[in-house]
Amino acid sequence: MDFGALISSIQTDEARHSQQGEPTIKLLVEHGRKDVAQQLVDHMFWRSWRLFALLTGLSMDYYTPLEHRGHSFKEFMREWICKQFLDQFRDFGLEKPWYWDEHFLPELDWYHHALQLGIWYWRPTVWWNPDAGVAPEERDWLEEKYPGWHDNFGGHWDVIATNLREGRPEATLPETFPMICNLCHVPVVAPAGYRAGKLASPLPRVLDRDGRRYVFCSAPCQWVFEQAPRRFQGHTTIIDRFLGGQIQPPTMEGALAYMGLSPEEMGRDATDYAWAHAAPRDRTATHG
Repeated sequence: MDFGALISSIQTDEARHSQQGEPTIKLLVEHGRKDVAQQLVDHMFWRSWRLFALLTGLSMDYYTPLEHRGHSFKEFMREWICKQFLDQFRDFGLEKPWYWDEHFLPELDWYHHALQLGIWYWRPTVWWNPDAGVAPEERDWLEEKYPGWHDNFGGHWDVIATNLREGRPEATLPETFPMICNLCHVPVVAPAGYRAGKLASPLPRVLDRDGRRYVFCSAPCQWVFEQAPRRFQGHTTIIDRFLGGQIQPPTMEGALAYMGLSPEEMGRDATDYAWAHAAPRDRTATHG
């Protein structure tokens, strides 16, 4: 009952908040502040995209049982976000965000797949049991929806599956932490070998400001930070605290204890590695 009341409250709050955006943008444009409206849209769309890819991308393409999957995450984004959102931009007299073609659209092909690898690998740091979502039939679906998935991501999962089948689960567990973006607080991802040299900008991006180093996962995240540095520069991520000596002992175990995660609460593979022991597909027809 408490959970139902919580969800109802959240829904009504968000419904009210969502009604404020459009009239606010319209008023800004009508009063000659189109530049401010454009900046607000560019800023918030990117920050929303980062979290949306992490939560919804993984849920749609990896956590949803195969028989219940309809659209892929990319298809959903293309149909419901890219088209309709751009139409709204035009209705307001705004332009699409500056990073749309160079950063956002290319990430539809790889970003959430890279996050999935990271979330599953760093599963002890999350409070749910992540589903790898890469059983043989699921991999076929991913290749169909994202041509090239096998070449770009399948090899990583092959190594993980081999270690599990050969009794080396410890080789699939982290020994340290990933870099965390100082803006979106999502891990910096760009899988080795994926379109090497063809990313829009090298990763990670580094900014030295007021005696402190900041790390960003993308050019848009760095841009958002630099638009209002006083808003963001005081916060320290868990990685900042780890490197700054605030977490003791300075080990993976110490950091997990700092996060309040006991062994009973740490994430485990949702299927107890059943996907790794399933008979792999013969891909010689696909890869020669």
